[in-house]
Amino acid sequence: MRDNLQATCGEAGAAHPLLMLVHALEQARPGDTVLVVGFGQGCDALVVEATGQLPAAKPPLGIAGYLSRRREETNYQRYLAINDLVIIEQGLRAEVDKQTGLTTLYRNKDMLLGFIGGRCRRCDTPQFPKSNVCANPDCHAVDSQDDYSFSERTATLNTHTADRLTYCPDPPAYYGMVQFVEGGRAMMDLADIDPGTELAVGQPMRMVFRVKDYDTQRGFRRYFWKATPATESTGTQGDG
Repeated sequence: MRDNLQATCGEAGAAHPLLMLVHALEQARPGDTVLVVGFGQGCDALVVEATGQLPAAKPPLGIAGYLSRRREETNYQRYLAINDLVIIEQGLRAEVDKQTGLTTLYRNKDMLLGFIGGRCRRCDTPQFPKSNVCANPDCHAVDSQDDYSFSERTATLNTHTADRLTYCPDPPAYYGMVQFVEGGRAMMDLADIDPGTELAVGQPMRMVFRVKDYDTQRGFRRYFWKATPATESTGTQGDG
């Protein structure tokens, strides 16, 4: 019997059985047999056996590593607000209809969901987003970029600001310019900034996949990547 991860992860919906399976395989040994059962509107059961390829397939962080990075929420009022359990005043800037372009999201899914940019084959310059022309002023090669993932790259903070006028479920809204160590930069929202935290130019940052905003009229959550301070307890990754 496995820990259902409710206390440390919460409920992941339809993906939860597979989440638990990956967590179990991180601690399994070759030859172990795992029974996965998912239930909801019906029930599915899957039996898998770990092989000798398991040790080589384990990711650098895995479920256990990401759970060790978690940030517990202790503010009960914020819990009520972000789950729409109380009515809060969001201000005039929150009344804009944030229309969801699902076809646009699908066309750009690698960039938006996978944080995929480009790297020039001629000069090795990474950039986000990918474009037809290399951003390196000494190169400007055309149609020379291959896919390049920024999601696990280490970065530093170039600039930052706190916006107390725009609506944010966890005010103020922090954002700034992030410089990736291997090359490339992007203006990004900043997440998990505790009250009283002093941000500093040059401090290490890592990328996290978070809710960008919520289209209330169509009931659709938009996701994107944000930058959060990297500490010794959370660690950072390079070309993992």
